[in-house]
Amino acid sequence: MKAFLFSFLGVVVGILFLALLIAIWFRWMLNRFGFRGRSLASIYQEAMRVRKQNAKKHKQVSSLTSVLLPTIQNDFPDFSEEQFYEKTEDAIRSVLQSLEQMDTKKLNSDDFSLIKDKIQLQVEDEKDSRVQRRYDDIIFHKHAIKSYKKFKGMVKLIVSSSLEYFYEEKVDGKVTVSSEEKKQTRYTTTFVYIYDTKKAGFDARVLGFVCPKCGGPIEDITAKHCKYCHSGIHIQIANMTRCWKVIELTEDY
Repeated sequence: MKAFLFSFLGVVVGILFLALLIAIWFRWMLNRFGFRGRSLASIYQEAMRVRKQNAKKHKQVSSLTSVLLPTIQNDFPDFSEEQFYEKTEDAIRSVLQSLEQMDTKKLNSDDFSLIKDKIQLQVEDEKDSRVQRRYDDIIFHKHAIKSYKKFKGMVKLIVSSSLEYFYEEKVDGKVTVSSEEKKQTRYTTTFVYIYDTKKAGFDARVLGFVCPKCGGPIEDITAKHCKYCHSGIHIQIANMTRCWKVIELTEDY
């Protein structure tokens, strides 16, 4: 019995000694990084304060607008930066509302013909997973042109946008994510414009066109079926010309 008691006390003393060493090491690290004399409680409170401040800061957007805009306006004399940003906002709102309402009717216009199938698949997947999203009070802060590239008969223009909204996510009706403060985030919207159908017919792979069913690359936008899964492809080149189309929308985390 005594041997067991001494062994138990030895383990307790060992644990306490190890905890003391960890505390000393932790204090030394705090001193090293400029937190001398600060309690853990005060450090935690400061971290929470900084976190709340950062949550309210608008996301920065990477901008090459001043460099790229003259080239764009030379290629498209009627191009309006302000109107294009309005088009970008409409695209983001329409996609988010489609995800929120689990309905892609808002994407019926020709502007969304290249992305509608992809969003529809996401909606169906979230229905199967019983995921519901809500985006409230969407406010845009800043837009900037991030990239502008010309290919054979085609142009790809990418816009970076900073915005905020209240976000909530439910699974099986139970809230899993909810923001007390507005979520500050950034989205990248990619547009494509086809100005020469003869040149563009077999160069679509450079724009990242993929089959909405299997994700396989679409090398010929005049094709009727995917060569990998053989499902129908709803990309009609006749309806794509002389019009900016949304081809991709991603949130930058």
